[in-house]
Amino acid sequence: MRRASAAWAAYRTAMRLALPLLPAAATLSPKLARGLAGRRELMTRLLAAAPLVRGGVWLHATSVGEYEQARPILRRLRELGVGPLAVTHFSPSGREYAAAHPEADVHDYLPLDRSADMRDLLDAWRPRALVFVKYDCWPNLVAAAGAAGVPVVLLSGALPPGSLRRHPLLRPFYRDLFDRFARIGVGSPADRDRFVTELGVRAPVIVSGDTRAEQVLLRYDAAAADALPTRLAAWGEQRLVLGSTWPPDEALWWPVLPELLGERPGLRVVLVPHEPSPARVADLLAAAARRGVAAAALSGWVGEPGTPHDVRLLVVDRVGALAGIYRAATAAYVGGSFTTGVHSTLEPAAAAVPIGFGPRIANAEEALALATLGAGTILRDACGAAAWLRRQLDDPDARRRAGAAARGLVEAQRGAAARSVDLLLAAVGERHS
Repeated sequence: MRRASAAWAAYRTAMRLALPLLPAAATLSPKLARGLAGRRELMTRLLAAAPLVRGGVWLHATSVGEYEQARPILRRLRELGVGPLAVTHFSPSGREYAAAHPEADVHDYLPLDRSADMRDLLDAWRPRALVFVKYDCWPNLVAAAGAAGVPVVLLSGALPPGSLRRHPLLRPFYRDLFDRFARIGVGSPADRDRFVTELGVRAPVIVSGDTRAEQVLLRYDAAAADALPTRLAAWGEQRLVLGSTWPPDEALWWPVLPELLGERPGLRVVLVPHEPSPARVADLLAAAARRGVAAAALSGWVGEPGTPHDVRLLVVDRVGALAGIYRAATAAYVGGSFTTGVHSTLEPAAAAVPIGFGPRIANAEEALALATLGAGTILRDACGAAAWLRRQLDDPDARRRAGAAARGLVEAQRGAAARSVDLLLAAVGERHS
C-alpha cells in the first residue's frame, strides 16, 4: 500500500511537471501538435456539452482501434435504450475517425490528465458510468470518478505479456488503479489470469470477450458489397496482401518479391502501408521500380480499366480499404511486428487466410493465439518469408486448414458486445432485457 501511495504521488508530480512542456515537445511531433491544437478551448466545449450527456454513459476510446472496439458496445447500448452516450478520444487519429463514424451524442478529445480538470468534468457530466476500452486508463480520471461515486468499468480489456504494467516496480501502482474499478471485462482467459494472478487485482475480472472481433466481422460482411475485393479477386491467380506495413516490414519482403513474382506468373501483391501518405506511396513505387517489379498506385489502377495486365504490385494509397482487400487475399502478412508490435491480425483472420507476421507479437493476444493454432507464422528473415509464402501457395489443403482455424478464432468472440454491456449494466445496478 505504501508503494502504491508513493507511485500515485510520483505520477501526479510527473503530470504537473510534464504537461507544461508539451507545447515545446509538439514542435518536434506533428501528431502531438495536432492533439494539442484539437484541445484548444476543450474544457469550454466539454462543459457546454453537459446538458447533452448528463447522467449518461461515458466511454473513453483512445484511438482508432479502441474506438472500433467501442462501436459494437455503443450500438448495443442504443438498442437497449441506454443513453445519452459520450465518447472521448486521446489521439488525433481516433478523434478524426470518430468524427467520420459517430456513434455517440458527443465525441471530443479527453482533457490531459489534470486532477482539477477531471473533477470539473465529472461534476458537469455526472455520468452513471465511466467506461475505458482496452488500455487507456488515465489515473487521475479514475481517482476523480471514484471520489465522485461514479462506477468505473474496463471493457475488452487486455494485459499483454509484454505490458509495462506487469513490471515489478509498476505492479503496486496498477494493482491499486485497477482495484478502483467496479468491473473489469477482458478479452481472454489469459488476460484474466494476468490481471488476477500476476498483477494481483482484487476487483471482479470477467472474461466478456473482445468486441473488436465483432466489429471486424461486421466490416468483413459489409465489404462483400465493395467492388474492390471483387476486382482484386479477378486480378491474377493468387494474391499476397502485405497489410499495415512499415519500412522494416517491406525490408523483409523486397529481397524476395522479384524472385517470387518471377517464378509464379499468376502471383500478385497488394502492399498497404500503415500510413499511405503521398511521399510514402511514391517511395514504395520507386522501390518496386528499382527491383524491376511493375507497380501502380491503387487509385490509378482502379480508375483505369485499361491498365496493362503486367502490373504485379499495387500500392494502396488510401485508408479504410484493408478489411475489404483481405477478402481477396490468398495469404496475408501483417506489419508492425518489426517495430512497436504487430497490428491487428483479426481482419485477415476473418477472411480465413493464413497469416504471417514478424517477431514482435507479445502486444496482441490474438496473434499469439494464431501462432499456437498454426494459423499464424512468425517470419524473421526474407528467406523464411519466401519459404512460408511458397508453402501457402503450393498446399491448398494446409492453407484452408490454417484459414479455418483463423476464422474460428474470430467467430469465437461473437456475442462479446452483449456480454460486455451486461457486465457494464451489472456494475451500475441496471438490467435490460
